[in-house]
Amino acid sequence: MNIYLEIPGDASEALRARLSYAFRLFCAIYGHTPVLNSLRGSHADVFIRYRPQCGGTPLADARTVWLSRGLTDRAPSEPAPCPVKYLRRGLATVLHYEPERCLAPDWLGEIFEWASCADEYSVKARDRHGRPAFAATYAGRHGVDIRVPHAAIAMRGLQQEICRVLPRAEETPRAPQDDKTHFVIPTHDIDYFPRGRAHAAARLMRNALISSLLGRRPLLGVSQAWQGLSVAFGLAGDPLDRLASLALQEQQCGIRSSYYFLARHAHRLDAGYNLLGPGVLDSMRGLEKQGMEIGLHGSYTSLDDGGQLERERDSMQSEGVRVRGSRQHWLRFTLDRLIPEVENAGLDYDTSIGWSTEIGFRAGACFAFPPYNFLREAPAGFLEFPLVVMDQALRGDGQQFHEVAQLIAASRRWGWGGISLLWHPAAFCTAWLPREIGDMYWRLAEDGARFNDCWIKASSFLEIARRRFVEAGLLPAAASSYLPLEIPLPASAGQRRAEPSLAPARAAVSA
Repeated sequence: MNIYLEIPGDASEALRARLSYAFRLFCAIYGHTPVLNSLRGSHADVFIRYRPQCGGTPLADARTVWLSRGLTDRAPSEPAPCPVKYLRRGLATVLHYEPERCLAPDWLGEIFEWASCADEYSVKARDRHGRPAFAATYAGRHGVDIRVPHAAIAMRGLQQEICRVLPRAEETPRAPQDDKTHFVIPTHDIDYFPRGRAHAAARLMRNALISSLLGRRPLLGVSQAWQGLSVAFGLAGDPLDRLASLALQEQQCGIRSSYYFLARHAHRLDAGYNLLGPGVLDSMRGLEKQGMEIGLHGSYTSLDDGGQLERERDSMQSEGVRVRGSRQHWLRFTLDRLIPEVENAGLDYDTSIGWSTEIGFRAGACFAFPPYNFLREAPAGFLEFPLVVMDQALRGDGQQFHEVAQLIAASRRWGWGGISLLWHPAAFCTAWLPREIGDMYWRLAEDGARFNDCWIKASSFLEIARRRFVEAGLLPAAASSYLPLEIPLPASAGQRRAEPSLAPARAAVSA
């Protein structure tokens, strides 16, 4: 469907760029063709227009959707307006801009506010890692439920308006492949790599203290202390060394995941290994042979110095490891640093935009999107695969499985996905987190198989989805040479298999 957007003539250049970004993003997700050239506009199937600045009642037009004027060229340093509750036509959400009488909300403005995370630039409060404090964000300040994909709901609201003037239109978005209707990207950050018995024992004793004192899980802490003593005295192998067993079990289940490795150890909060450490490159190459993807886990200080993220990527590529995307260690970033550094590093995607302590949609998006670069007032040159669940944010009780399943179901309901899940390899045992958290990953895979979800590594999803964003004018048309694609999970993909022995863990990966 060809849709023409008529941007108000009095709009500033910044506002024109923001409306264009939101419009192209909507068209990319729904499979429409965006038209912004007035010479071609007369041939469009539907017109989207804003009420004239002078006021008055807009002229009736059988093919025109009239939107309220809401979005402005507000500076990113200024916070967003307070939310307004909206409940109409089956849509329950909050709006940044109250709609005008007899007009639809400014759905494009709502899409922009959420997907750009514009309000987050105004947040000054930082946690001890220098990250924006969740309590100070738009959702935290106003109690907005981030388990609702508000940007996707705004897109549905705009599509509903289009369906009113063009009844033959479909209300739901069209996935980029007809046989795959919802995509989930399973990922694993490699924050632990084995370095011998003493290192493993010390890490286990540290985990025991954290579980007992901070996590309020005394029984788990006792178990971890016992495991630490067993490793120290040579009675057991390293239970935290789960990388090979995880990859093998995923391979048996038909899952292909993305594994993010650190390239350097430059801060005490970086993982205790570097790219050239014993067995690291062998593990990467072994994972690639198993059909997995290797990505860059940007170090703790990778955004502190301009060009450092690029140097970390180059160091991996110089060892023959092809790197397409990244995620920041500890999710330590601010958007004003993350977006230009990922662009400068020449990465095709990032999957950092999420919370380490909360589950939900940080950008209101249950879909992939190019972030908005306020410095250039233009979309960034890479795709973001939003992180919606991290193992560390989970309690490990039975009820929370349903909360996470509902989160994925919301993505399935409002779009075709592109969301990422993060489970560290060490979460698949009791040496770090409760066993229920590791088990939840396999239960979610099984649940996804029932709904014919496609669990797919990030680089393969990129090849499927990127075309949509190129056609919408959001990404450059440079072709990628990465070819392997995945198939949807088989019906039995989520079934647990007997776990392989951990003793030959690293050897199995490098075989």
